[in-house]
Amino acid sequence: MGFNQFLGNHIVVDTLKLQLEKGRVPHSLLFAGIQGIGKATLARFMAKALNCQTSQNDFCDSCPSCRKIDLGMHPDVRLYQPDGQFIKIDQMRILSREAFFRPFEGRRRVFLIDEADRMNLEAANSILKTLEEPPESSILILVTAKPNDLLPTIRSRCQLFRFLPLPFAEMEQQLSKREDLSDPDLRLVSHIAGGSIGKALTFDLSAYKEQRQEVFGLLETCSGKFSYVSANKQISGILDKRELVHFEEKMQILQSLLRDVYLLKLDPSSPFLINQDLIELLEKVGQSISLDRIQRATGILRHLERGASRNLNKNLALDQLVFELSGEYSGLAEKIF
Repeated sequence: MGFNQFLGNHIVVDTLKLQLEKGRVPHSLLFAGIQGIGKATLARFMAKALNCQTSQNDFCDSCPSCRKIDLGMHPDVRLYQPDGQFIKIDQMRILSREAFFRPFEGRRRVFLIDEADRMNLEAANSILKTLEEPPESSILILVTAKPNDLLPTIRSRCQLFRFLPLPFAEMEQQLSKREDLSDPDLRLVSHIAGGSIGKALTFDLSAYKEQRQEVFGLLETCSGKFSYVSANKQISGILDKRELVHFEEKMQILQSLLRDVYLLKLDPSSPFLINQDLIELLEKVGQSISLDRIQRATGILRHLERGASRNLNKNLALDQLVFELSGEYSGLAEKIF
């Protein structure tokens, strides 16, 4: 048991273990990397190692301290997460106050801030002094998939640990434990997950394929003899009120399909394709869509992603997307956006 349970990112793990051995763990840490890579898990491992009652510079997973941390009941380990849309100032004021308490029963007080990028401005500003001058007995670990969304003043006060995606070989090895996946599906999920083992182990492939079929239908309509009537019907299906909860997922799928078409046009043997089970169909689509049109359409998708939380007119944006992909009204999207 202990740190050897952790998958991947051996450099990060080894660095943290060395800091533990030398007694030089920074008081403010920032764990950054894609969603599902294990950042929050390793932060919890650190909390255990700092307070384990039987292991030195590691953790046993069986002593009262380790068990309490797993159950969220250790008085010296606190987890802060978004309360609704944001992490709020009241939460960070509590953290800043408790950081100056001496440990109740452990060696160190550990404060974990998950999705730290979702601190509102007041909350972020309120912990600057705590991050810069924390007491000797407290350690703060910020976890985020979007480090650039944090205030520069917060990033500069933390030691940054960048978590890299898990290599495909390790992903496939872990996914082989899933009995519901055939070998081709195992490879597909490995590529879709993009190095996120958390996503890979819980990924619903059948739901993905169903959504992908719907999105690919729109892509085919734009690449063949274009019919706005057909395209509009497909857009209406994507924007159906019952389906809006899946809108962002479908746009991500469309982005991955366009990315694959682009790669296939540049290098048909590219090892970085995501939707490897659709290569022939994607090559056919690519025959009638130029690289420039794919780039412009991808730009519209990025605009959609940025505007999703600002009530962007999704119908209008998708109209421009299909016009751009189909080559109809070329350049109209640029004029509108």
